[in-house]
Amino acid sequence: MSYAPVLPEVRATRWLLAMLVSALSTVAQASDAESWRVWLDAKFLGAASTQPIPGAERTVLVAGLLEAGELRAFTAAEWTALGTTWGDFAKRARTNAATELASLKPEYTRNAKKVIEHAVMKSEEPIVSATVLAPGFRALFADTLGPKLIVVVPNRFTAYVFPHLVSSYRDYAPGVFADYRATAHPVSVEVFELSEGGLKATGAYEEP
Repeated sequence: MSYAPVLPEVRATRWLLAMLVSALSTVAQASDAESWRVWLDAKFLGAASTQPIPGAERTVLVAGLLEAGELRAFTAAEWTALGTTWGDFAKRARTNAATELASLKPEYTRNAKKVIEHAVMKSEEPIVSATVLAPGFRALFADTLGPKLIVVVPNRFTAYVFPHLVSSYRDYAPGVFADYRATAHPVSVEVFELSEGGLKATGAYEEP
């Protein structure tokens, strides 16, 4: 059996095509990396790529993409094909969420003495559950609520933020449950402490 030789021009064309595919792939990966997000989500949804949160029983961290204002979890195959570690992914994803955080403005509630009791972060897009993990989230409240926070994320559109040293967050159980139930994107009624050491669950709201 004889084989036809591969002409130099054909070899050159194949090489150029291979380089073009490689370059396009690199561009696509870079573009995808800008869309990487990690967010708090309900454990019962069963996302393929998750990480536990210390102390949490009902909530997990989910890896995925921000696409057209929606958070989409990776499939198992997509996560495997990504070829990265959770730590590297989460670092980039949290940094990316700064874009959405910058677009949100806290709504503060004050008591009768004009002291700020808590803040609410809301968006018409289901992105808030990712912004609470952005590097600048705690700094946003440092002058009003302090460096250590209590955070509740009943759905992807909403986050309640309280100062760590007060217990009034328990009074908001009816509103938290209402926000948790009245959405297609529920997250959790668990209560989280957010500090320099990271995020951890400290309890959960009980039915009012």
